[in-house]
Amino acid sequence: MKQNVKLRTKINIFVVLIIMLILILVISVLSFSVIQLRFRDVGNRALILSRTIADSPQIREAFRKKNPAAVIQPLTEKIRQETGAEFIVVGNMDLIRYSHPNPALIGKKMVGGDNNSVLHGKESITQAVGTLGLSIRGKVPIFDDYHHQIGVVSVGFLIENIWNDIFATLENIGMVAGIGLLLGFIGAHLLSGHIKKQIFNMEPYEIALLAQNQVAIMESIREGILAVDQEGKITACNQEAKRIMGLDLSDEIIGQPIQAIVPNSRLPEVLKEGVSQMDQPIIIQNTLVVANLIPIWLDGNVIGAVSSFRDKIELDQINQQLHDVGHYLDDLRSQRHEFMNRLHAISGMIQLKEYDQVTKFISQVNQEQQLLMEFFLAQVHDPAVVGIIIGKMHRAKELGIQLTVDPTSHVLDPCPHREVVISILGNAIENSLEALSKSREIHQNSTICIYINDQADHLEIKVHDTGPGLDPKIEQHIFEDGISSKGKNRGFGLTIVHRLVSNIGGEISIASTSTGTVLQATLPKQRGD
Repeated sequence: MKQNVKLRTKINIFVVLIIMLILILVISVLSFSVIQLRFRDVGNRALILSRTIADSPQIREAFRKKNPAAVIQPLTEKIRQETGAEFIVVGNMDLIRYSHPNPALIGKKMVGGDNNSVLHGKESITQAVGTLGLSIRGKVPIFDDYHHQIGVVSVGFLIENIWNDIFATLENIGMVAGIGLLLGFIGAHLLSGHIKKQIFNMEPYEIALLAQNQVAIMESIREGILAVDQEGKITACNQEAKRIMGLDLSDEIIGQPIQAIVPNSRLPEVLKEGVSQMDQPIIIQNTLVVANLIPIWLDGNVIGAVSSFRDKIELDQINQQLHDVGHYLDDLRSQRHEFMNRLHAISGMIQLKEYDQVTKFISQVNQEQQLLMEFFLAQVHDPAVVGIIIGKMHRAKELGIQLTVDPTSHVLDPCPHREVVISILGNAIENSLEALSKSREIHQNSTICIYINDQADHLEIKVHDTGPGLDPKIEQHIFEDGISSKGKNRGFGLTIVHRLVSNIGGEISIASTSTGTVLQATLPKQRGD
């Protein structure tokens, strides 16, 4: 299902939200630290300034005069203006002020209720509401030369002014955070664009659909598929490949080195050279396969390789089936040719008004066909076996070769291992026809005899011809792939037949002399191991 929000938008939103969350956390911690440090710093400044004033000899000397405020007020006011304090108040032990930013308050009692500690000779940093408002105060006792407390000093900074300074600092932090967020958004936009480019501008649902389609395609084809990355590790493998390699379908081999699964694979060679190898024979677990190996390129570099392969037996079977189709066409052509010859003969005799000869000729043809059909109906009951034999009979007759069926033959319907039997008869008879038709001594003794008998526990087949026999050099290897006396790209039929017979636990052999060849096969009624 197509989604409304695109991947690039999701990445942008996600990255920006992450950056915002981080900035909020950082700003929160930083703001808390700034506030704490600012208030602590202001309190320490107030305390240090109070100490300085309390230790001033002029302040101590002023306490011994009749009007201490006349000396203390100008001195403290000057210090206040230079340091930026909101107020500097000096008072005696009765908390009567000798200085204040508002001269009208000199001589009046200090307020705030935070003077207990300082009256007992202890320094303190407090927050209290005074005549100027809420402030942070640093309070220090004043001692005379004999270390007797004679007064107190209170230096204060308004909380409102402190917060104004903090807000100015936080505004700068917020401005930097805003720039960081903007840079993060630009980075997210560039990152999302790069990711989209890496995945060929596809959306996740499109990638998922493509992956599902690829899996379906891989599992639907009849070829084994193996893919590896640039390190030679398996990245894809379909069930057909596992079957050919002799693995269980549940075995997980993704991520394993190809050499550990198929030691003689040529995929590492393709990865190294970057050159395709087409229709290469490779043995996998004692199975000969035909493989195509192709490198995978990206930006001029080999990033992997893929191999498709199929059991050569299956390919040979397909080739043989196509070859058999050609033979069936030839058989039909032969039958057509034979019947056309008979029709021409009948037509000629009618034109010559040899009606008795026409009747005799038709009766003779009918009798031949009737005898042949009666034999098959009585002895060979399987229509598929009858069909292949009759077709070959017409082809043999066209070539001037006599093809007969042993009268003792007997086949039930259905014939056991019908497809194997048809493959044996088709290949054996066709080989005999080719051998006899190419022999230099074609005469009336060129015959082929078929014997097929359905016995209690097995089916026996024999095909005997009077041809020149096999070349002794190839007779021992006649069932091997590609071995033939007919030239290149031949020699697959008997190989397939041999494998089909072996697969059902049967036996097949060929005996040949200069006067003929006998192919004999024994097929068990029940499939062997």
